[in-house]
This record gives sequence, structure tokens and C-alpha cells, in this order.
Amino acid sequence: MARYKVSNKNIYGFKDNIYQMFLLVPVIIVLALLAEFCLGPLLYKGYQKDATLEKDAAGSEAGANIPVAESIEEMESLGTFTFITSGTVLKYDTFRVGEDIYHRIELPSGEKVFAHINKKALLETDEVGVYRLPVGQWREWEAPEEARIYEANKYVMDHYVDMYGDYVPVLTEADYGMVLGRAASAWLFVIVMVLYRVIGVRRWRFAPAFFWKRDPLLPRNDLECWCASTFAIWSHSFPMLEGWPLVTGVHGNRRAVANFKKVALGEQWDIRNRQEGIRTVHELVEKHAGRFDTEYAGWDLCRATQLLGMMYLVKMIDREELDREFSATGKVIQQQFSSWDAMAESYLHGYEAWLNRIGSKDAALSAAYRRNIFEKLKTNPDGPYSVPFRTDLTWVPGSKGERAEVNRVLARYRASGM
Repeated sequence: MARYKVSNKNIYGFKDNIYQMFLLVPVIIVLALLAEFCLGPLLYKGYQKDATLEKDAAGSEAGANIPVAESIEEMESLGTFTFITSGTVLKYDTFRVGEDIYHRIELPSGEKVFAHINKKALLETDEVGVYRLPVGQWREWEAPEEARIYEANKYVMDHYVDMYGDYVPVLTEADYGMVLGRAASAWLFVIVMVLYRVIGVRRWRFAPAFFWKRDPLLPRNDLECWCASTFAIWSHSFPMLEGWPLVTGVHGNRRAVANFKKVALGEQWDIRNRQEGIRTVHELVEKHAGRFDTEYAGWDLCRATQLLGMMYLVKMIDREELDREFSATGKVIQQQFSSWDAMAESYLHGYEAWLNRIGSKDAALSAAYRRNIFEKLKTNPDGPYSVPFRTDLTWVPGSKGERAEVNRVLARYRASGM
């Protein structure tokens, strides 16, 4: 199945003055520094309060009010308690379960238990190398395999001492500000990237990266789809253009808009405003309307729809006026010709005649190049010439128009960055 591609040069906007986005990098850096040094200190107290354990909670420092337990019976009766133990136990009598370290402790009663200890909450005692452990609670658990190897040494397996609780490492104010600044810069960059894409699509600079059918320059109805087909040869003839079915032939990147305004419309057609553009289109159309003895009607009429697309891209006309003029011009094309082939033959002969008239040395070669484009487009079963030539081109103000053909085309359509 053939699929049409759009914006094959600029789908992600990377070729449309993306340097403008990177000019915002210094702004992002400044905002990140403000977040670090101004917002950080303001938010730190709240962060510290939320991150710090409540007084006498499991894992917090055990003050003088917390009793020392010497047996399992005392732990069960006290609810919260602490131990006094040596640094040797804290350093060597350990085993790891995932990221957590557990200690093996022998109580004064001779009973052996496992403890998960928050070493940040240890308190020194008057005796060197002996510590008062954090507040603990006696909790049930299913001993992991790492603890089972000590079962033969008569360690209690159905409970452990929780002296860690909900503790999380609390950052210093400087570190907190640094983390906040980095997070702010990352989020700001993401926001800038998203806004760049959203604004770029809405300003017609490039196609949506994912929701291709929401491209504002794709045909909204069968009328626009049909008229885009009339200048498909032209829209596939230049490297700068992106082709059918865009109603403008290309997205509105700065280069294309500038070229259309200054060169294509301004210098080649002497069109610098809406009035001059509409007058030129009417002159091209009226020369052939109601007559069948005129020469090169396809060349003039296809250029008329082409001009309308260019005028819309540079915002000389709005979408409603585009559709109205498309309808009037398209109906004359349907009166003049019986098929896409007949229209294209007239267009190509007129193009070659025009090249000869302006003294081009490669008139035949250039005409052959465009003929080759036409033949290739014809081979695509979902291409511009798959749209029925006798499509109804009626335009009603305020109406969205028929969408049978454009829905068929867009169902097999995708944008590509290739």
C-alpha cells in the first residue's frame, strides 16, 4: 500500500531556524539559577519538614525518654524502644537484602534478632565505641533467604527489629537547591521544546510529529483536495516544496514564506497584496471561462490554483476565500477538460511554450522533467489523480464541505521525517 509523506524535510522543525530555540538556553540557565538560589531556600524548610521523621518514630534518634529493651518480651511490652550496642556489631555483623543492610544483634537476654538500622540516627554514649541505636519497633516479617542461613544459630525468624522506619536521606540546603535547579532546567527545556513544536505547527512551519492528520495545511474537504491535485506537478517540481496534498505545496517555514512573498508572488507575478493577487487569479481564469478555443488553458488555470495556495500560505487570503476561489477556478477547469490527463497535457504544453517564450535553452528538458513527475504521480493509487476528476466543487459559505475523498486519502497518509 502506498502512503503519502508530508514535511519530509522539516517534520520535527529542526531545519526551521531551530537556533532560535537554543537562544533560549541562557534564559533557561538564568531561571534554573533563580530556582536554585532564590526558590530553593524558600522551599527547603517545607521539604525538610516533610522528609524528617516524626519525633520518637521508628528510625528517629532515641532520646532519653526511649527505654532500652533487653529481651523480646520487653520489646513486645514497650512498643517503642532502643538498644545499646557496640560499633563492632554495627560494622561486621551484617547481611544484605537487595539494597537494605540488616544487622545481627544478640540481646542481653541471649535472644538473637535481626535489625534494620538507620545509622544516621545513632547516638554516641559516654563509652567509646558504644552507641544508642534509633527508635525501634518489633515487627512481623517473612524472613528472606539471606536471613535463613542464620536459622541454625537460633535467630528469631518471624520478627525483626525495625529501626529504619520511613527514613529517607535528607539533602542539605545547598544540595536541595542544586537538585531543584537541575530539575527546573530539565523541565524548562522540555516545556520549550513542546511549545516550539506546538507553536510551529499552529504557525504552519512544519507538520505535527505524531498526529499528522491535524496538520492545518492538509485539505479540509474534497474541494481543497481536488484543487491541490491541480498543482501537484508544480508542488513536486522543486526541492524546497513538499508536495501534495498540502493545499500550499509546502509548510510555512521562513524560507518558503520569504520566497513566495518576494520572488514567486512579488517579482514573478507582481503580486504584493490581496487585491493584486485576486485580480491576477481572475484574469487567468476569465481568459478561459466559457470558451473552448483558448490556448494552454491548463497552464493558466493550474497556475491560478497554485497562486491561491501561495497567497494563503503568506496570509494574503483566509481559508474561506481560498475555498471560494478554489471552487470558482476548479469549476472552470472541469468545464475545459474531461480528465486529469487532458488537463495535464494542456498544462505541460503551456509550460513548454512559456519556457520557449522567455528564451529558456532547456525548455524541452524542463517540460520532460515535469511530465515525468506527472507520470509518477499517476502510478500511485492514492495519489493526486486518484481523486475523481468530476468531484463536486460546490462551495457554500460556512460549510465544511464534503469529505468522502479527503478521508480516503488521509486514511492512507502519514508524515515522515525521512
